[in-house]
Amino acid sequence: MDTAIKIDINKIRTLPPNMEFGFCVYGKPEEEIINWANSWGFRIEEGKPYTNILVPRNFDISGCFEEFVPYKFVDGFSPNLNKHLHVGHMSNFILAKTFQSMGVGENFISILGDTLQGDVEHGDALNMYNTYCEVFGLNISETFLASNMFYDGDLLKDGKGKYKGTKVFDAGDEKMVGIKSDGSTTYFYQDIALAEVLKESTLYMTGNEQDGHFGTLKKFFPHTNHVGLGLVKLKEKMSSRAGNVIFLSDLIEDCLEKFNNDWELVYNVLAGFIIKIEPKKDKKIDLDILSNPKNSPGLYISYTLARLTSAGVRAMATEKFNNNVLQYKFLKAQSNLQPNIFFNELVEHCKMINKLYATHIIQGNPENEVMFSNFEEDLELGMNKLGLFLVDKV
Repeated sequence: MDTAIKIDINKIRTLPPNMEFGFCVYGKPEEEIINWANSWGFRIEEGKPYTNILVPRNFDISGCFEEFVPYKFVDGFSPNLNKHLHVGHMSNFILAKTFQSMGVGENFISILGDTLQGDVEHGDALNMYNTYCEVFGLNISETFLASNMFYDGDLLKDGKGKYKGTKVFDAGDEKMVGIKSDGSTTYFYQDIALAEVLKESTLYMTGNEQDGHFGTLKKFFPHTNHVGLGLVKLKEKMSSRAGNVIFLSDLIEDCLEKFNNDWELVYNVLAGFIIKIEPKKDKKIDLDILSNPKNSPGLYISYTLARLTSAGVRAMATEKFNNNVLQYKFLKAQSNLQPNIFFNELVEHCKMINKLYATHIIQGNPENEVMFSNFEEDLELGMNKLGLFLVDKV
């Protein structure tokens, strides 16, 4: 439809999908919404305060909305090399891989802190970093070292007054020290240097406490953006080599014991506790319910796929959802950088599968075989788009 209008996906919302006419969205009865629906030939039920828009059940809605433009670069997992990776780093890693699988960015990069000495040798920390990226499938296109970051542009000024002896980046309403009086550089200096090298749209993923830091960076480089991440809390005591700090290696080792050394299943289980919550909010990993499919969403999704596979259901690889509610939720999650929107809909998809599985015989029933095959296609595609592993047994 060359004349069809595209709108911001956030201008409409979904109604419950199990209605006889299929997929339904609604929006305020504004001219833009009406024109959009008419241009696609959707049926309209006007009312106040909203307008219901009826979309055919099998209609491909992927082209109906303004296209998401991926960032050229995403810096999602950039730990310091002087410390062991801890549970908090896991959130960065999982969300970075999720964003990569969702197509949020074209190139995923890391700027690794190597200017300080600490509890671990830089080489050992780098090896562990590379191991997790390889085992869990985060593809890093380029790695930068903080010690190699150098900026020689005209944004850096001699500090005056209380900043005398330093060099600062002057944003007018605030000043950020770039080079300290002892000659060492700051994190802000390193991010300025990196932004100067990249020169294109870049998304940074770090803790919420750095919102201000990256807000100031955006004043100098408007093409940068930041997703603040909430804290990760661990419920239940577990042994740690660092007192109150839970090393990531300790957590993974503990989970591997629970799940028969299945690295892919362990990733899915841990990822479920992270992805189900909006990135900016705090997350809690409850080890008491980690192994319970009813309460562990990553395990529940994995269990559902394994259940279908064991029943002989076979799905074709596809890049298009059969269920347009899933398609809508994915597009909305991508647009808002909130994978939880799609993940939680995928959990609902699994609930529907398991409910039908209990009452519908698959083998020897061609109609049910096709139905469950379509369900599995959507489940596998959804897991792929979230960076989850397709496991065949739980």
